[in-house]
Amino acid sequence: MTTRTEQDSRRAAAVRGVPLKTAPKTGPRGPGVPHQSKPIPRSRPGGPETTGPGDGEIPASPERARPALKRRPSRGRQRAPFVLLVVGLMCGGLVSLLLLNTVLAQDSITAANLRDEIAVARQANEEAKLANEKEMGPGQLAEKAEFQGEHRDWDKPNVLTDAGADSSQVDQGR
Repeated sequence: MTTRTEQDSRRAAAVRGVPLKTAPKTGPRGPGVPHQSKPIPRSRPGGPETTGPGDGEIPASPERARPALKRRPSRGRQRAPFVLLVVGLMCGGLVSLLLLNTVLAQDSITAANLRDEIAVARQANEEAKLANEKEMGPGQLAEKAEFQGEHRDWDKPNVLTDAGADSSQVDQGR
């Protein structure tokens, strides 16, 4: 098996009439060298005839026109699954945020209801304490005692004196 060298390839191409391709020069341009623009396509002697103004933009007859080049698959179809994935992920994130927001709102409503219930319970507790204090007053106790058969004893007052050595006994001397 023999391999062709680059020189052999160039010679064969020149014999067949294929123009040689030169590698583009790389590196910075020298000072004073103008930038080369793209070459303007010119009509070939054996090419299709054209009509109209310009440099051969419109072919005269469709039969003589070149066949259309093979079309590459569009990039839009290649991007579609990725775009759908991104849009799906964004929609999923939006739905999850809405659900999270709903749960937090529900918890805040529950917390507000509990605060209201606690306030009502405290108010009821205060009212119960106030009613208990009214019931324990001296006038209420005297009425309850009379209702149970106890009467006031104004004839023999039982007066307490200073606590002294005999603090367990009541002073009867007054």
